[in-house]
Amino acid sequence: MSYLNFPIALLLLVLLAACSPAPNEGTTKPRVSEPEQRTVLAEESGLFQPVVVQELLDCQSTADMTVYCGYKNPEDLVALPDGKYLVVSEMAEFLTDAPGTLSLLNLDSGEREPLTVAWSQPASVRGDATCPAPDSAAFSPHGIDLTRLADGTLQLLVVNHGKRESVEFFEVTQSDENWQLAWQGCAIPPGDPFINDVAALKDGGFLVTHMWDKATAFDEVVRKLLSAEPTGWVYEWQREQGFNKVPGSNDLMPNGIAVSGDNTKIYVNIYFGDKTIRIDRSSGKREGEFTVQQPDNITVDDEGNLWVASHKNDPIGQTCALVTEGPCLLPYEVIKADPETMQAEVFLSQDGAPMGYATVALKVGDRLFMGSAHGDRVVSSPAY
Repeated sequence: MSYLNFPIALLLLVLLAACSPAPNEGTTKPRVSEPEQRTVLAEESGLFQPVVVQELLDCQSTADMTVYCGYKNPEDLVALPDGKYLVVSEMAEFLTDAPGTLSLLNLDSGEREPLTVAWSQPASVRGDATCPAPDSAAFSPHGIDLTRLADGTLQLLVVNHGKRESVEFFEVTQSDENWQLAWQGCAIPPGDPFINDVAALKDGGFLVTHMWDKATAFDEVVRKLLSAEPTGWVYEWQREQGFNKVPGSNDLMPNGIAVSGDNTKIYVNIYFGDKTIRIDRSSGKREGEFTVQQPDNITVDDEGNLWVASHKNDPIGQTCALVTEGPCLLPYEVIKADPETMQAEVFLSQDGAPMGYATVALKVGDRLFMGSAHGDRVVSSPAY
């Protein structure tokens, strides 16, 4: 890792986790939760912690960025084919699995709009035939991806943390210029995974990143990260074969994922490995990589360019816990990369208003849209 405080913070986290009593040790004190562990470490780190910035709550745009407010943690974005709307994944706070929602950003009005979801059982499912419908009240979206299948169906895939780790299938339709979703099935990875982002395949399958195993004690996860031991990998799911690990994908907390237009190349952000890698889907061979600090989501534009949202804060010693409204102003960069040469450049660097802690950068036309895992807004800036 390129930042000085990371090993120290991890050692502190190990000590904190080890000192938290287990439920069966005859004490009434519960084990400290993972978000609480991070908050304690942040408080003890001595590093800058973002707080509520009152003057930003009026959601005013700046000379360089347009602000779209009314969201809660708009962690991931995809563009609908009419070019007038984005689907927004409003994620619960990381590690809590509380309910979230899917919504729309109207690019003409700049306003947030609701996105209707029909949860009724479909006549035929597109996911695993044995996967039961989710608890819609607990639906907790994370990474999302949109694709047009061979039969013409427009399909949205959503990572869901609500009472289970699953990928949910939705058919996307438009009626009287209104977009809506209809649940079409799901697939649940084996074991007890903690999944993050999903990339749809044109044949109806998908790829999903598995960060670490939820059944593993968090102090053991931290020990592995400290020792540079892989904690996760990428799964490919196909209806007939189910879930299979993608060869060559084991690494330190795989995060964002995308595929090339022809579905032959896989691009994976390795969050704690400070890199983005390219894997040949047929052989599992790693063909290239570029260095980027804490890469979160990755998107592919119409020209095939890669866009990566990169965090520039200490991942353990700095959190957004004190930001109860408005944006969390942790610094970030947006990296643009050539998928063939894997040459990358910093396209945008932001440290301050009007938004921080960007988790996704999505190019739509001549604008670059960015969302965040903590905050009330999406922002856009020129993409040239």
